[in-house]
Amino acid sequence: MKYFALILLSLGLLSGCSGSSAPPSYEENKKMLIDALQTEDGKKAIRTLLDDPAFKELLVIDNEQVKKSVEQTMLSKEAEEFWKKVYQDPKFSETMAKSMIKQQEELMKALMKDPTYLQDLESFFGSADMKKELGKVLQSSDMRKEMQKVVEETIQSPSLQSKWQKLVEEAGSQKESGGGSKEESGSSAQKKGETEK
Repeated sequence: MKYFALILLSLGLLSGCSGSSAPPSYEENKKMLIDALQTEDGKKAIRTLLDDPAFKELLVIDNEQVKKSVEQTMLSKEAEEFWKKVYQDPKFSETMAKSMIKQQEELMKALMKDPTYLQDLESFFGSADMKKELGKVLQSSDMRKEMQKVVEETIQSPSLQSKWQKLVEEAGSQKESGGGSKEESGSSAQKKGETEK
């Protein structure tokens, strides 16, 4: 920004050195600056300016300032209230959840490979307090109702009904084959008794 100010100042001095006594207006200065920047020399000056390390440092400082201002804005009370209201909208929440599915999956996969995380998880679920709480949850009436509902839905599932039918048919055929062999063994015993008489 300093360099642009210097360019403007030099243009102003040059226009002041011309014969007219009245200083140029804002519109005239603006037009001269735009014309100067559109020339090859002007473009070359801008390229040189952008390659200057001191100017790059200024840009980096500006980036840090932007970052700080964004962080301050995001952490303010107004932003907190805004995000609360936004997340109350079911469509927005659904869209956000869908957009984060891939990142969540990657995070979970990475955590499942992390031995320290798994160890912490085991110790957490293996603690006496946690076992007690899980026992209470599993024995609660709401949990039993949910489990009953899941079992009923599983039994009534069309994909499983054909499997149930096959199992029943197989069980019936095994009974019939088992029953026939008992009758045959009974009749052979009778025949044996008659021959002995």
